[in-house]
Amino acid sequence: MSRFYWMYSLMLIGAAALASVSGLRSLFTLPATTTALVGSLVGALAFTAFGVLGSKALIRFRWYRDMASLLKRLLSHDELLGRDLDTSRALPIAAYSSLGEEAFFRGLIQPYLILWIAKQAGTEPESFLPIAAGVGVTSLLFGGMHFPVLKELRPWTLFAVVAGIGFGLLAALSGSILPAVLAHFLINWLNLRWLARSEIEPTDLEELFGGGPASL
Repeated sequence: MSRFYWMYSLMLIGAAALASVSGLRSLFTLPATTTALVGSLVGALAFTAFGVLGSKALIRFRWYRDMASLLKRLLSHDELLGRDLDTSRALPIAAYSSLGEEAFFRGLIQPYLILWIAKQAGTEPESFLPIAAGVGVTSLLFGGMHFPVLKELRPWTLFAVVAGIGFGLLAALSGSILPAVLAHFLINWLNLRWLARSEIEPTDLEELFGGGPASL
């Protein structure tokens, strides 16, 4: 198993373990009712459509093509799709990343922040303020994990913040990380496959870094 898979496995196991002993309301469960389960899954699919169709619609803009071109080169790393951009590897990558990141951010960090903010504000964790603040702060932290090491990746960081808000609301409103994991997985999987198969030319990193390595 590559370092990539180990990292997300540790995020999943560590977050689940810490959440279970922290006294937080566990989101590592299904929504409480069948209606809530169905509604949360419908919401996850709707957010997936927004994320996937939105990506394809933005391809007309130069800034988006520059970002996609760089991401396509990064995908050629041996830990990701490989130099031949093997799209069969997109499925496990999407699965591991969605499970690990959602467990850590929406299963541990977000409920902790919501509970802490509720205590500071003297209100219930289910009220608007702690949920909005908890989702917002967690989304900013999630965006920080997608740090723009190059200016072309700044939109990627912003998209991560927006996606984090969507994932956070799915988790907070359903009481489960299941819909967030599903939406995260589908968006990552479908967008990885689309980007790898697109006609966008990958950025020449040797030129970008002035004679540096051809791949990261």
